[in-house]
Amino acid sequence: MERPVFQPTGTPVEDLDTPALVVDLDVLEQNIRTLQSRFQGSNALVRPFVTPHGCPQIAHMQVDTMEGAGGIAVNSVGEAEVFAQAGFDSILVANQIVTRAKIGRLTALAASKDISVAVDSPRNGAALSEAATAAGVRLGVLVELDAGMGRCGVAPGQAALDLCRTISGLPGLEFRGIMAIPPVGDEDLGLQLQPVLDTRELLDRESLPCQVSVAGTHNYDVAASLDGITEVQAGSYPLMDFRYCQVRPEFSPAAKVLASVISHPTDQSAVLDAGHKATGPDRGTAVLEGIPGAAANRFSAEHGVVDLEESAISQLRPGDKAWLAPNDLGLCVNQYDFIRAVRNGKLEGFWSIAARGRFA
Repeated sequence: MERPVFQPTGTPVEDLDTPALVVDLDVLEQNIRTLQSRFQGSNALVRPFVTPHGCPQIAHMQVDTMEGAGGIAVNSVGEAEVFAQAGFDSILVANQIVTRAKIGRLTALAASKDISVAVDSPRNGAALSEAATAAGVRLGVLVELDAGMGRCGVAPGQAALDLCRTISGLPGLEFRGIMAIPPVGDEDLGLQLQPVLDTRELLDRESLPCQVSVAGTHNYDVAASLDGITEVQAGSYPLMDFRYCQVRPEFSPAAKVLASVISHPTDQSAVLDAGHKATGPDRGTAVLEGIPGAAANRFSAEHGVVDLEESAISQLRPGDKAWLAPNDLGLCVNQYDFIRAVRNGKLEGFWSIAARGRFA
């Protein structure tokens, strides 16, 4: 567990103890406005997928400034419990929940909250039905389709229709429609989503509920423009990271890791106090920002080594600060218990990443 030095409001960002996960609130708010503006006049709503940041304060900012919103999406029952306690009443667990213990926790939440869950097999649907009936609650269900991710989900078309029919007839469950998670890539996102929309047409013909929820910040604008999409589970857009900003350059990284230089052992190198544990290297190492001729090329668990060209030899002396943009924010955020929220270069507060580690 992180044990940060809690510094007073108004502390200059350069004086924060390190390594620290710092969020610029002005950038975060602009990212939220950028995404929301695309949904003006759209028939689709945004359901923020809050797993990437795990922070109730940020989730409230997303929901409170969004017309017609109110629900969120998460990846696990543990996350659902955290956000339910934080005051969110409509929660989609956008994942398959199959173990007896987790299903029990899910039905307990459904006693006081509007809980829905993804399903991609009749067996899982039957287990949810049995538990919900025994608990005297109703669980919402979205049948997940595989839209090219190659992960969870039933095939679009007849296989999906058959499962939707099965789910709609089970007691204790409320069949609400379908969901899909298209992959990030160079493919035409409209074509990726077409089999999902074709499946919706099959449901319409049988008068089955036809909510269509699709996931991804990467395709938010395409999804918002397609007839038949009713909801977009956008996740990364408030904070973003270096990798995702290459895909969606209209957003900016709001979250970065502030590090301190602890050594300058040679003219050509400096050492930071932020390594893999502080930056989350699952999809690439963090990127050093703002110092021409300097690059963070080598990381170990506890340290980041910066290679310095001749023009940067005099930079990054012990005690100096440096900014690292995480390549992938999901794992990075999960290393911290708190976000240092800053505005205009000064600390506004420590915000709890309350869902950190709640993957079960």
